[in-house]
Amino acid sequence: MNAILIYLLESALCISLLYTVYWLFLRRDTFFMMNRMYLLGTVGFSILLPLIPIHWHPSGAAATFVYMLEPVMITPGKIEQAAGSHFQWFDIAAIVYFTGLIIFLLRFIVQMLQLFFIVRRNGTERRHGMRIVFVDRGYSPFSFFNLVFINEKNVPAEKLDAILTHECVHVRQRHTVDLILAEILIIIQWFNPFAWFTGREFKTIHEFLADEGVIKAGISRSEYQQMILDETMGIQVNGLTNNFNVSLIKKRILMISKVKSGKLSVSKILLAVPAVLLLAFLFSATSYGKVSGPQDHKTKTVPPTPPAPPPPPPAPSGKIYDKADVEPAYPGGFAALGDFILKNLKYPEAAIKNKTQGKVLLSFVVWSDGSVGNVKVKQGIGSGCDEEAIRVVKLMPNWKPGQQDGKNVNVSFFLPINFALEKDKKDQPKK
Repeated sequence: MNAILIYLLESALCISLLYTVYWLFLRRDTFFMMNRMYLLGTVGFSILLPLIPIHWHPSGAAATFVYMLEPVMITPGKIEQAAGSHFQWFDIAAIVYFTGLIIFLLRFIVQMLQLFFIVRRNGTERRHGMRIVFVDRGYSPFSFFNLVFINEKNVPAEKLDAILTHECVHVRQRHTVDLILAEILIIIQWFNPFAWFTGREFKTIHEFLADEGVIKAGISRSEYQQMILDETMGIQVNGLTNNFNVSLIKKRILMISKVKSGKLSVSKILLAVPAVLLLAFLFSATSYGKVSGPQDHKTKTVPPTPPAPPPPPPAPSGKIYDKADVEPAYPGGFAALGDFILKNLKYPEAAIKNKTQGKVLLSFVVWSDGSVGNVKVKQGIGSGCDEEAIRVVKLMPNWKPGQQDGKNVNVSFFLPINFALEKDKKDQPKK
């Protein structure tokens, strides 16, 4: 679950940074096709870049980064997880996210079905070299993939050619593909306003491209501008379509009249390069802290405390990695791991008698077959606590093994377990 959260955050960072570059430097230019390609690249990068393992090894980094799991708190009469409130918040956030994802996925399905039933009800005809659906509702002319939807009763005859030319550009340039990709991004990133901004910007660029196509077809610029001003009829069927009567009247008229951007403006797209490199650096840097559940993301080092004598570990098999392309995963995630430890670990009687408390820091290896072994105490407190912690870790079920370069490998982990004695009532300060 934590891997999903990290992916969503990294994807959100991608779309936010790349859209900001677009908004600051590119959106006012008249290189509409270039801007369209930039936004398509933005969507692709935002979906795919967080999935690509990126490795950047600064000098000496391999010796300082380790997988450190969340501490678990153990008390004699009550066993509780130190990060219990965090897990509760995490679970609530997961429920909210997946609820939103399902809602927007259903919205997408309903929109597709709506278009399907419009086509089924009205049928299609081939005219002017295009497949046209003559609708009987008050929809504004719109296109979807290779279909053009139009209500002839609402379109004056003298405007029909210009409108069909406009919609033909949408069809020929496959603008619906952009809108579908933007909708997928919105479904995944429904909580991120930059995903919505990107979808809206696609529609804007599509209209600029279609208007440009109409002017290139020989229709008078002034007459077409007047036609846009006069075009107030019809409603938009849904967000998956390119509508002629989109609410961008002022922008479209200004852009039609605007002087074409100079060729040097094309070079501004190179500003995206440092943004992509920055994202790659950030993702490679944060990848060292990822584990299979909620965790402390700060870089941690193993303290130089002399280890207590552990039981003889099983003989290691192959190289042991401090980190891997794909980290090992406990069945059910870290919350399930915490529950397992809490249910199986007991506070030793000797430790209660001696009033021993503190942190036991264990290291162990998740072998390439998923089994757990090589359990050692890196920092102990004695009185039976070290042995009890080792016993429970050895009881763990098999993990999903980690992978390096597509092959299962051995990966080391560190697990802190805090033993804490509850204060007696007689020791409590009097009020």
